[in-house]
Amino acid sequence: MPAFISTHAAKWGVAALAGLASLGLAVGPAAASADSAPASSAAQAPQSSGHPKGAVKYADRLITAYGIGDAVVVDQLATKNVVAALAEHNDGHAKRWHRTSADSGKGYTWVSYTNLDTHEVMNLTVRNAIATDKGRDAVREVEFVG
Repeated sequence: MPAFISTHAAKWGVAALAGLASLGLAVGPAAASADSAPASSAAQAPQSSGHPKGAVKYADRLITAYGIGDAVVVDQLATKNVVAALAEHNDGHAKRWHRTSADSGKGYTWVSYTNLDTHEVMNLTVRNAIATDKGRDAVREVEFVG
């Protein structure tokens, strides 16, 4: 490859990497505990396509309650199936979850969290109308990946 082309290719590659690296600088964790550490450098800021803020805050409250072991609040915010799945899955690493994405459509918001210790992903499905009205049981489903 001619030196001119390889030099320009290298410059574009460095510019692309710098742009991608800058995306990881704005990290906004949904802290499950007050002493949780910031996300690793590989984490990116939570991504969204216009999710309802009420549903995401509702999910964040559930994750915070789950992280500190507040069973009463967890029971108020999630369906019985979700509460049972969270209790069954609790392996002592529940305190360090970081919100990584949120998206909505057809009356639901899907919020994903990554465990900062195990790198496992937890996906929650939140019913927007119930979360907006601050009703009970808005978190309808939970799925653990990894």
